[in-house]
Amino acid sequence: MDDRLQSRARPRQYNRDFLRGADVVDDKVDQKTQAISDRLTYAYQRAASAFIGYINFKDTRGSRFGEATGVAPIRRPPSYPDSHIMTFSILAGLVLFEGLANAYFFSKGSDLGLLGGWIQAITVAGTNVVASFFVIGFLGLRMLQNPHRPASFAAACVFTPLAALFIVFLNWSAAHYRDLLELNAATLALGGVESTGEILAPVTRALEFRAFETLEALLLFILGLTFAIIAAFKGATFDDRLIGYGAAHRKLVNASAHLAAVLKQLPTSRPQDAFDEDGEPIPLPDTKQDGRSHANTRRLAIQLKHDIDDLFSEEVEEALDEHRSRRHARPADAASGDEPFATEPPPRA
Repeated sequence: MDDRLQSRARPRQYNRDFLRGADVVDDKVDQKTQAISDRLTYAYQRAASAFIGYINFKDTRGSRFGEATGVAPIRRPPSYPDSHIMTFSILAGLVLFEGLANAYFFSKGSDLGLLGGWIQAITVAGTNVVASFFVIGFLGLRMLQNPHRPASFAAACVFTPLAALFIVFLNWSAAHYRDLLELNAATLALGGVESTGEILAPVTRALEFRAFETLEALLLFILGLTFAIIAAFKGATFDDRLIGYGAAHRKLVNASAHLAAVLKQLPTSRPQDAFDEDGEPIPLPDTKQDGRSHANTRRLAIQLKHDIDDLFSEEVEEALDEHRSRRHARPADAASGDEPFATEPPPRA
């Protein structure tokens, strides 16, 4: 009798467990849906903010207060390296190579020996490379390409030549310092005991514009200037010549990629999330507030992604059209009547 009652009670217990499990599954589904909705809202807001900022930057050419500057809006896409890590790696390699090349010679005038010489050489090399990269290249040369900003352009015209003179004088003084170390070492090797104190004044020797007396000093001067030129070039091409344009473009690209990744995680589009033949969103039916809000955000996010893609496509098309018009307008080609290459593929036989 007891076994029969227990067997009758078991199905009811199983039904309760099944219903409880279904409630748990529903709760997990609701939580996952809410998490996806939150990620979609954040991705949409981030992409919309970046899109508006990029459009405003193109229209005002990066005006500080977002106002028109009287200059034509930007029509070209920005130009900047694919990776800045490579640039920093090159700069670090320049500093390391120049420091190692002079560590032994600078160690002759340091109480710490080779370690002290390496510290002095790294200090000189780091100042040479960093100042050339940031002051001359990243700020000076890039600001000189923006005459529509009078204050920045005037500052670049004044400080860029001064920074270049400082870099030349720095390498000139370092080469004289190495020259004096060589002469002092040779004097001691020959038995000289007189101390002139000249080794402590390489800057004074450099200000007198004395010629180098050793080949190593001349090579050090040439090597330092070469690394400074490379660093300045890397600074000038580190980002787009219009300050802030590359950063605004990268922000939009990253936000668009994030929005695309979130949209791919969403379930398959339902009919109320689709668009008609003219590209207009189909009106939503009357549903719950949460579902209506999520569907509306999803529809707007898809439309925003299309707008961003269209903007990038228009930039490329405008740049290509301008390139083709300039190529066909060259006087040499017009005089000779020769076409550099066909703009349209030849018809198939």
